[in-house]
Amino acid sequence: MRAIALVLPALVALSGCSEDPTSCGNDIIRRIVAPGGQHSVVIFQRDCGATTGFSTQVSILGPRDRLEGAGNAYRADDDHGAAAAGSWGGPWVEAQWIAPNQVLIRIAAKSRMFAQNTSVSGVRITYQTVNR
Repeated sequence: MRAIALVLPALVALSGCSEDPTSCGNDIIRRIVAPGGQHSVVIFQRDCGATTGFSTQVSILGPRDRLEGAGNAYRADDDHGAAAAGSWGGPWVEAQWIAPNQVLIRIAAKSRMFAQNTSVSGVRITYQTVNR
């Protein structure tokens, strides 16, 4: 019985550490439309509450798509201050269209990456790490 009394509070405390997607908010930093207007690259900050830090995320969207959920191209945090931060608080990111179906995403060195896809919705993505 005593073991249950000790374990139960720990389990309740840890249950708050999981990311609940319904409690997350996205703040768009920048939206850049591709030449020809078939895609846009959206850089945004995602905040999932007090138990997580700010992350910088990137999604490739079609002309009528709304930004929802986590980034479909890139997701990272600043690894506890190791990476240079953007003005929004998460790690610095910059994007530039090279062609209608190719985008360059420049990312801060030392960012802790959770996703780094090289193709989304027919758009080729190239990454460049930048020391800032």
